[in-house]
Amino acid sequence: MTDAPSRLAAALADRYRIERELGQGGMATVYLAEDLKHDRKVALKVLKPELAAVLGAERFIVEIKTTASLQHPHILPLFDSGSADGFLFYVMPYIEGETLRDRLSRETQLGIDEAVRITTEVADALDYAHRNGVIHRDIKPENILLHDGRPMVADFGIALALSAAAGGRMTETGLSLGTPHYMSPEQATAEKDLTNRSDIYSVGSVLYEMLTGDPPHTGASAQQIIMKIVTEDAAPVTKLRKSVPPNVAAAVAKSLEKLPADRFDSAKAFAEALANPQFHGTAGSVGPARSVGPLWQHPLVLGLAIALIAALTFATTQWVAAHRTSAPAVVRFQVDVPASMLVANTATGTNMAVSPDGRTIAYSFVGETGTARVYLRRLDETTALPLAGTDGAQQPRFSPDGEWIAYVIRDVVWRVPVSGGTPVQVGPMGAGPVGLTWSSSGMILIGTASGIVALPAGGGTARVLARPDSAHDELYFNQPLALPDGETVLFAIQPAGGLQGARLGSMSLRTGSVTRYDLSLLDPLAYVDGTLVYATPSGALMAVNLDLRSGRTTGSPVALGPTVLVRVAGSSDAAMSPTGTLVYQSAGTEAIVGWVGPQDAFEPVLSEPKAYAYPRLSPNRRRVAIAIGAGGRPDVWIYDIASSTLQRLTNTSGASDRPEWTPDGARVLYRSEGGARTAIWWQPADLSTPATELQASNVHDYYEGVITPDGKTLVYQIDDAGANQADIMYRALEGDTTSHPIAASAAVEAQPRVSPDGKWIAYVTDASGASQVVVQPFPGPGGQVQVSSTGGSEPVWAPDGRRIFYRDGRYVIAASVTTSPAFAVTGRTQLFADQYVFAQAPHPNYDVSSDGKRFLMVKSAQAPELYVVYGFLSELRSRMQNMSTP
Repeated sequence: MTDAPSRLAAALADRYRIERELGQGGMATVYLAEDLKHDRKVALKVLKPELAAVLGAERFIVEIKTTASLQHPHILPLFDSGSADGFLFYVMPYIEGETLRDRLSRETQLGIDEAVRITTEVADALDYAHRNGVIHRDIKPENILLHDGRPMVADFGIALALSAAAGGRMTETGLSLGTPHYMSPEQATAEKDLTNRSDIYSVGSVLYEMLTGDPPHTGASAQQIIMKIVTEDAAPVTKLRKSVPPNVAAAVAKSLEKLPADRFDSAKAFAEALANPQFHGTAGSVGPARSVGPLWQHPLVLGLAIALIAALTFATTQWVAAHRTSAPAVVRFQVDVPASMLVANTATGTNMAVSPDGRTIAYSFVGETGTARVYLRRLDETTALPLAGTDGAQQPRFSPDGEWIAYVIRDVVWRVPVSGGTPVQVGPMGAGPVGLTWSSSGMILIGTASGIVALPAGGGTARVLARPDSAHDELYFNQPLALPDGETVLFAIQPAGGLQGARLGSMSLRTGSVTRYDLSLLDPLAYVDGTLVYATPSGALMAVNLDLRSGRTTGSPVALGPTVLVRVAGSSDAAMSPTGTLVYQSAGTEAIVGWVGPQDAFEPVLSEPKAYAYPRLSPNRRRVAIAIGAGGRPDVWIYDIASSTLQRLTNTSGASDRPEWTPDGARVLYRSEGGARTAIWWQPADLSTPATELQASNVHDYYEGVITPDGKTLVYQIDDAGANQADIMYRALEGDTTSHPIAASAAVEAQPRVSPDGKWIAYVTDASGASQVVVQPFPGPGGQVQVSSTGGSEPVWAPDGRRIFYRDGRYVIAASVTTSPAFAVTGRTQLFADQYVFAQAPHPNYDVSSDGKRFLMVKSAQAPELYVVYGFLSELRSRMQNMSTP
């Protein structure tokens, strides 16, 4: 036995003796067991652990009791239910025989009389349950047991109990209720409130299969099946089996009507129609495919919802009743993308975009090549395809006509046809971008420290259209959003004090005038029907009515629900099309920290979920300096591993993070943000004296610093304000403290790490167009030697100096190196798959044990998730209308 069955057997040993596993389904594992008290065989069904974790024992037991009262000769009764050692279980009789699925697998079709009899008896059970307020929700051949030819409906009400116990959170379980072939259209589109007519559709589908050999709708994937359920009518059963009596064919047709109101009003009426030779149905009987209303006119939406079910990565989709409104239905689903896209990549801007028609999403992530690339995914397809020639691309944006995508590689804007082709250089922008947009006026607009920069989409020279007002502490104009009028650009004004103080701004492309609003905002996403959808610095997705003419917001902001990931430079990982397709990465800020060894096993060290970042081991490997905190304002803490004690080191009004120990372990360096500048500070680890500023000025941003092994020199990374470059500098800690460059070029040089012997320095540069780890002599002179081969970041030296560890977006790599007679890379080894959290800003987000065999990694406390909400405009309008209704 595996551990789980052994635990289960031990937990239930006083009540049930488990004999063997009978099978597994989407929600439970079924065991044959002996009921010790009643001396009988039973079927013991144990919920999947991930489902049990979401439901919780108490609520599940309360809800499942509602099904215990069902007593009917064709309903398999519920004997028992409960929890034991974390397992949730329920017990039903063990029936000798087979399921209807087994029978159909063996015979394909049943005799007409037998199929009608089985359906009539199942319908009788359904009618009894419906009159007692219980809907099955999962009628299918697998849930119909045949005991001496008599059908017994199993798992009656279990789906309802699970849904109710989850409190509407079934999407968190990763499981779906219902089987695609037998779902009613309203169940396939996840209508909130199902009626008894949904079960009637399902049992009609089962009868259809018993008569014809196949369910009403089939396909190569669940996506195709549900699309057909909602958009196509099934072929009449008489077309596939001519001997089916007309009344039976008419009853089947009526049970399979798309609209619930057109079906039988009860299961009893369905059974009566099957027995009545005079029943001929109505004009609405199943026939050739036809249009049946606005909801069913959106096959794209339906395809999206089902791509998810096929992959079992998302559970029941959440739709609105679109057949009651002219707006498209709302569907939410999760996009299956590599973890590297979600936790790695740029910290400077949004890496996703939506086409103007809302049917295609674009995102940049690190793929198999180890280099970021733009990928496109149409929402009616299940796979994303890379755009050739976009290696190193970030911040993709669609053109107003949806035919092109603009993106950034270093300080240059490019564009490429969506259909594929040769990328075209638009031109250099002259400053580090934090968001770009493509205006219908033919300009590509970029948010920078210089202000809003414009580039003609056809190529040309960049010019600054509007500048931040330094007199009012404005530092950046971030995340511009060009409105469809071709004249207005919305953007976020980031002040010197940090993201929390960011406010909404707008600019007229015609006059260049800037309007400033008193609205806290990080990232404007869309402006539709006079409503602005935006993300706040905390990641909340909000909406507010905005009057561009008066320059005022009206009414109170409305929370829209999702919390999106916020990147450190002033952007959210979210995008929305004017037509109402929303795509976003969920926040997922909480993490845990632990050791990862050669076998990939994770051993927690800091197991309480928090917003951890940048763990750095003290020289004796007994303590960890780490940044903790969300919302753009982390502080540095020290964790004593032996005593499991966590102590705050910093308590500042701005962000304090990226800690590093001095070689003697007495102090911790960190980067702190305050006022109009960032600086490098250090503080005694025992808090014996206050922190002191080590390196600062009003000209540079200071990203991180390290002390050389001899304790005499500070090596640090700076960024020239307004320039798209970062340089690495060094200076003595005492005596002549003049700074000298180590790596200073037009490229970005970052993440410096000095070798244990103090003779070499590793860092990251994007001079080749992709981030690579390189090494050169410290402090020089000497040339670079590239260490990584397919991209790399976050270099860390092994304590013995013989290896350099780094991350390439897919793996943690160990590069073996030699320093004699010259520095050289002698080999590279992939240590383990890198599914851990990447740094959002320059600094290693891991550290290495003294023997170089274990790695202290940051692991997301929950799986990172990328969501798409199609038809979000319908929901937005509803929420805004509710806010304005007295």
